[in-house]
Amino acid sequence: MGIKDIFPAKASFDKKDKVQIIVEFEELKEAKTYFFIYSIYHLSDRIYTKKLDINPSVKEIRIDIDNVIGEGDMIGYGFEAELYEEGQVISFSNSSFDVLKSCNYAPRYGFLSDFFIKDLGDEEDLKIMNKFHLNVVQFYDWMYRHHDLIPQENVFIDPLGRELSLDVVKEKMNISHKYGMKNLAYGAVYAAGPEFYNKNKDMALYDNTGKPIGFDGFLYVMDISKYNPWRRHIINEFKKAIEIGFDGIHMDQYGFPKEAVSIIEDKKTIRSLREDFPDFINDVKKSLKNSFGDVIVAFNSVNNWPVDTVSKADADCVYIEVWPPNDTYQDLYNIITNAKRYAPLKQVVLAAYIKPFSKDLNVEIEHAQNTAIMAMAVIFASGAFHLLLGEKYGVLNDPYFPKYRELNDKKSIKELRNYYDFIVRYEELLYDFSIVDTTMTCTGGINGEYIFEGAKFSPKAETDKVWTLITEKLGYKIINLVNFTGIENMNWNETKTKRPETIKDIEVTALIVDDIEGIYLASPDFNDGKSIELDFEYVPHGQGKAIRFNVPKLFVWDLIYIVLKK
Repeated sequence: MGIKDIFPAKASFDKKDKVQIIVEFEELKEAKTYFFIYSIYHLSDRIYTKKLDINPSVKEIRIDIDNVIGEGDMIGYGFEAELYEEGQVISFSNSSFDVLKSCNYAPRYGFLSDFFIKDLGDEEDLKIMNKFHLNVVQFYDWMYRHHDLIPQENVFIDPLGRELSLDVVKEKMNISHKYGMKNLAYGAVYAAGPEFYNKNKDMALYDNTGKPIGFDGFLYVMDISKYNPWRRHIINEFKKAIEIGFDGIHMDQYGFPKEAVSIIEDKKTIRSLREDFPDFINDVKKSLKNSFGDVIVAFNSVNNWPVDTVSKADADCVYIEVWPPNDTYQDLYNIITNAKRYAPLKQVVLAAYIKPFSKDLNVEIEHAQNTAIMAMAVIFASGAFHLLLGEKYGVLNDPYFPKYRELNDKKSIKELRNYYDFIVRYEELLYDFSIVDTTMTCTGGINGEYIFEGAKFSPKAETDKVWTLITEKLGYKIINLVNFTGIENMNWNETKTKRPETIKDIEVTALIVDDIEGIYLASPDFNDGKSIELDFEYVPHGQGKAIRFNVPKLFVWDLIYIVLKK
């Protein structure tokens, strides 16, 4: 009995939207009187509170948020609520919401891959995805063929034999728009089926023995260069996808070939795809924009290749699918920070599939969840987004999205929601484009600006240590602590049978020249993500005076933010 759920009406709101929060109630007692107090927070500041009388027969209320939304391209808020029965608190719940200039400021990727006839009229998947604030949805393998995207009939057989419905695809797009989501059509930039290849062999790429490059006759790799008519063909297919309602294109590649031979009119040319991809991306963006206006374009840099060239092209984010040998937590951080150096004004999205969720491996859900939470903590603390969730409570464990694992464990689902609520509420401290990473210059080794005591610490993700990530932006010094103490391995995609050992009473000494307004601790692991103010004192330091404070506990991930006086 009490509050059943709280969530925003949209995955994210843009500047012109009416901001609305939905509160669902469990059955209340008719003979009792109830009222409801909700508060809105920006970081640690409570900026609005209101009391509402609740009729016991009410199952749902919608709260319009007016006159509290600040200025800025990206602003996250916390929403906390208490339900009172006869003047006594009987239930507490919370959520988050954000207001964005566009989804490109915080692209929280999700996925859909089920477009079966039985899914017609089913809105539950997108309703649940909205609760995770997933505002960009990749429609994976929605199409008729890789080279011929739009089916001629409503019901069709996809390349791997699934019977799908175009009506369902269109309905999912319409429903997701209701939730403020943007829809991206999956499209492989150079994949064609044998029926196309056999009629257009001069559009293909070949290896240095003259054999066509592909997948055992299932797909062939085509030449995307501006000299080959394949480019115009696939761009026209992308246009058809936009015409039926998609908001953009998620362009895929396979990580190989990196170099290949193009044969046009018997003339052989060696193509370097790391050089061809950026020009192709720019052409796609320009062509779609000229025809349709504002269109989102994403491109998959498979295993970080070729991020050095494509990150500077006209894609709207840096999207990277992670594979070996990028196996460790430090590898994840390195991939993210490297991408940010190449494209400082784009967000980074990692497609990091959590293999232990695969049903074939028969890993306990708790252990798979441990693996996911550790990877998420590293990715989020490093300032990137994670493509992991979609299709109701689906979790990706394989590059073929229909193999997703659907969770039914309430504890795991709640924890995942806590993490996504958290990155929305504190997005300005994680994803602001002005954030500067000072980790390797401010702590560890000869660096004395931040000193940590009470456990083993490192500015690198190392075995049996607490990882200290130090960043800053105007008005804030920020510390992310990620705990690797006691876990059995440092590979992000290997099963974790246990969580890190809890660390208590971490002492932090920080040399900060500015005057301090306050120090706050927040974590997705406890206290419902709410900020806790920390006491501090000034202590002598070799370079002046420093502040010293205590972090009471660290489970997996703590975010500490020091607010500087203006």
